[in-house]
Amino acid sequence: MFFEIDKNALEVLPIALHTVGETLKEDKISRPGGLGFHEIIWIRRGEGIFNVEGESFVLSEGQGVFMRGDVGHEYHGDGFTTGWCTFSFPDEALDYLGVPRVMRFDVPSFLDAETDALHDFAFGDSTILTRSSAVYSYIVDFFSAVLGEKESLSVKISHILDSRYGEPLTLDIIASELGIDKFSLCRAFMREKGTSIMEELKRIRIAKAKRFLRFSSESIENIGKMCGFESASYFAKRFKEISGISPTEYRRNI
Repeated sequence: MFFEIDKNALEVLPIALHTVGETLKEDKISRPGGLGFHEIIWIRRGEGIFNVEGESFVLSEGQGVFMRGDVGHEYHGDGFTTGWCTFSFPDEALDYLGVPRVMRFDVPSFLDAETDALHDFAFGDSTILTRSSAVYSYIVDFFSAVLGEKESLSVKISHILDSRYGEPLTLDIIASELGIDKFSLCRAFMREKGTSIMEELKRIRIAKAKRFLRFSSESIENIGKMCGFESASYFAKRFKEISGISPTEYRRNI
C-alpha cells in the first residue's frame, strides 16, 4: 500500500494521490464522518457488506463504489479482497462532471492493471507533483469509463418519472433504485433540467391527465388516481395550478 506522507502537499494541491493499493483480507471498517478523501473501492475477490449513509448493499467481485470524502460509511465481510484508491479532487469539478456523492459501478476492465501501475509508480522515482499528474490521469480514465457511455442521471430519472408517474414515487425510492444519495440526485437533476424532480413529476402527471381527459371516458376522480394524485381535490388543485382551469373545465372545452 502506498500512503502519501507529505501532509502539507495534500492540503495545498487541488489534486493529489492519498493512498492506493490492495487489501487481501478486509477487516471491518467504520468511518461515520467519511475518510476525508474521495475513495474508489471495489471487490477483487469475495463479497462485502457496505453501509453508506444509512443504505446497506452487497458488493461482489467486479463491483465497486465511489464515495466523496465526507460520506459516512462502513463495510465488512468474510475476508474479501479489495482494490482502492483515495485522492483529493475539487468537489466543484466533480459537480461539473456530474459525479454524485455516492456511486456504485461495475469495474472497468482496465482498473486493476491501472491501479497496480499507479501503486508501483508511486513507490518508484516519483514526486508529489508527478503523483498528482498520474492520479489525475487515473481519475479521468475511471470517470470516463463509468460515466461516459451511460445515460446522464437526469435522463435516468426522467425515464422513471415518465414510466411510473401513477405510483407513489418519492425521492427516497428514486435514489435507492439508482444507487445514489438523495442530495446528489436532486442537485444533478436541478443542474441539468433547471427544475426539481418533484416539480417535473407533477408536470408529467398533469400532461398524462390531459391525455386521459381528452381521449378517455374515465371519471375525473379515477384519472387523478391513475396519474398518482391521492385525492380528487388534490388533483383538481394541482391541475388548475398548472393549467389555469379545472379538470372539468378542461374536458368541457376540448
